[in-house]
Formats: sequence, structure tokens, C-alpha cells
Amino acid sequence: MFVNKFAKCFALACLSLSIFSCSSDNDSPSTEPVEPTVNGAKYVASYWLDDYTQYILDFSSIDQLMTGEISAKGVGIEQAGSCFPIDNTFFALSTDDEGAASFHLNTTGKLVQAGKLAFESSYAVGYTDDKKMINIGATWDGSSSDYELMIYNPVTVSIEGRKFNDFAVSADNKKVLHWPTGVAVSGDKLFVPVYTKDVSDGTNKVLSSDATIRVYKYPSLDYVTTIKDTRTTAIGMYYTNTGIVQTESGDIYTFSSNARAGGYPVTAAASGVLRIKKGDAKFDPGYFFNLEESSLKGKVLAAYPLGGEKVFISYIPTDVDAVNAVYSFLNTKTIFKSAILDLSAKTIVEVTGLPDHGGDEFFGLSSLFVENGKAYKSFVTGNEARVYQIDIATGTAKAGALIKEGLYLPSIGKLTY
Repeated sequence: MFVNKFAKCFALACLSLSIFSCSSDNDSPSTEPVEPTVNGAKYVASYWLDDYTQYILDFSSIDQLMTGEISAKGVGIEQAGSCFPIDNTFFALSTDDEGAASFHLNTTGKLVQAGKLAFESSYAVGYTDDKKMINIGATWDGSSSDYELMIYNPVTVSIEGRKFNDFAVSADNKKVLHWPTGVAVSGDKLFVPVYTKDVSDGTNKVLSSDATIRVYKYPSLDYVTTIKDTRTTAIGMYYTNTGIVQTESGDIYTFSSNARAGGYPVTAAASGVLRIKKGDAKFDPGYFFNLEESSLKGKVLAAYPLGGEKVFISYIPTDVDAVNAVYSFLNTKTIFKSAILDLSAKTIVEVTGLPDHGGDEFFGLSSLFVENGKAYKSFVTGNEARVYQIDIATGTAKAGALIKEGLYLPSIGKLTY
């Protein structure tokens, strides 16, 4: 799930002292911000059952994710939508007629619904430094190349900024499109990784492409430029939002699979990681983390921030990818492995104690949760699905609660009241 990578801001009230002060009655009132009182906290997760019915569950303790069984029977709130924890809310982004819904804990710690908001389309989602969310709406069939970038404000449950932009690769051919795979914001820049697809014959044909990012201003959403890098291939995967990460330093890192498992035609380029330094709008020419030539000998499928400059990745060995189906990340076949990367130092810790596992389906951005040096995420490991706890320092995984009626917890978050 989403790890809180927003910039942490601390305000310090300056006190003016004077030996000539008459009395404290004449002092100006303090402008120091008052932190909201926290009475308690709960952990909240979305849960997709085998029949794709969607629920939201809450837990009083993180230990409940690590023991016994997880069931939605009689305890869950049925709610459609991909869920995103953001600014002490749990937002179920649904394009159904009933709309997207925002949830929070009331003063007694009960999970309750707040406002609803209509979304016509959602294909790429990401978080901003100022605790908002970017959504990109598009037409999957290519009937229009004008995609809409939107800024969602969780406090007001509203869209506070929106702008259309033409995602056609060339103005001369509106049927060859850039398709968004994620969003990241660092400072005043918004980055949208894309792959290229051709819809001219009525199908969505994925084309081989370089690592490509469309760059915008934030929060104006004005288009700036498109940047490319030929050292690797298209960033991210369709509908997963796990191909681009902002680390604690403010640097942006991108993850290119060049894998059949990710839905791509394989090219001669290597799967790897690129960097955009904080404040820049270009790929760092001095940085490339080649994962196929690393000790992993594999191709990255998804990356999740762990804090600092570390990420948890799901990957597939290169030789395994070659003999498995295109879009294997949608399957439960246990062909994927996991590792922890220190992106700055380019070091690798392979995860132990976690069996080879299935793909993430379309569950990505918020499906890994970090707290107190541990990461929590659900995995399909053959005949069962469980939550696993991963020690970030050592890479050691521990099996947790059995997911009883489904396979995934697509989102895990923590709310306070």
C-alpha cells in the first residue's frame, strides 16, 4: 500500500522576547499550529472476494493482519472501487454510477462514509507532496486522445483542479497514443510514465517503446515536455501505478520491466531503474540500475516505497519470463519473487521466507503498508493467500493471516480519530 512519502513539514513558533515588555496580557496570541488530538487508530483494508465483490474492513490492531483468518462475513462494508488511503481518509475510487466514496473514522472510532464524487474514468493514480491525489481519465478504446488530469482533494472530497491534454504521440496520427501507467509528483513537477499503443485497427496493440515520461507543472497541470531514455523500455504496467516512486530524498525512480509478464513485446534493452533527481525534469544520465545484470537476473514488475531510498519489488527471473504467458502479472501462477532495493546505493536484499508468488492483478499502489520497520502485503502462494510481514532491514518475511474468501487485500492503510 501507499507508504506516506509526503514531505513532512514542521512549524516552529518564534517567541519575541523583550526586556521592555509591560505584561503578558499584551502579548500577541500564539500562532503555533495545534495538532489534532488523536484518541486512537485503526488499520483499514480493502478486500476483493473470489466473486469480485469488494469490501472495506477495519482492524483494531496490526496483529489482526498476522494471525488467524481474514473474513468479510458480517463485518465488512460492501464498497466498489480501487481504494487509496490519503490524508487520514480511505478513498474508494469508483467509476460506477453510485460514485466514488470517502471513508474516515468518527469520534468513536467507527468507520463511516463521508461525501461521494462522480468519476467518469480512472486509469492512472498517484499522490502529491501536499496530500492530494492525481487521477488521469482516458478513453480505453482510443475514441479520443484528450485525457483529463485531475487533482482530488480528500479534505473537501472534490476535484479542485482539472485540465485536458492530448496524449497522441504525434498530432498527425491520433490513433497512436501514449497510455499512462502511473503518476508521481515531486515539488512543482508532475511525472506521468507512459507506454505506446496503437488503436488504429480497433485493438489495443502495445508497441515497443523507450522509457517515456510526460512532464507537467504542478498544480497548474500545464504540459511541459516529454522525456525519453533508450537505456531501458516502457515504465510501469497497465492500471497498476507501481512503475514510478518518489523516495524520501524527493528523487523520482522509474521501473521498466521489458517483460512478457508485464504485457510487453520484449526488446534488446534491459529491465532496470532510472532516476530523475529532485528539481530536475530529465533522466539522470549517470544513473541506471540494470536488474537483469544484477544478482537477481530478473525483470522488475512492481515497486513499492519502504521509506528512505528503499523499495520492495516484485520481479520475475528472465529465463522464467521467456517461457510464460504475456500479462502473467494477472495470474496466480507462482512465478514471481521479491527483493528489497536500496536505490541510491544500488544494493539488493532478496526476500526470504516468502514463497514464490502470483502476480498482483491490478492491485498496486496502496497494497503494501509500512510501519515500524516492517512491510505488510498480501500474496498468493499457490493454494492459499496470506498477509506477509517483511522485515525491511533483513528482508525476512513471516506468514500472517489467511485470506479466507478471496485472494488479495488490494489496499491497506491506517486512520486515526
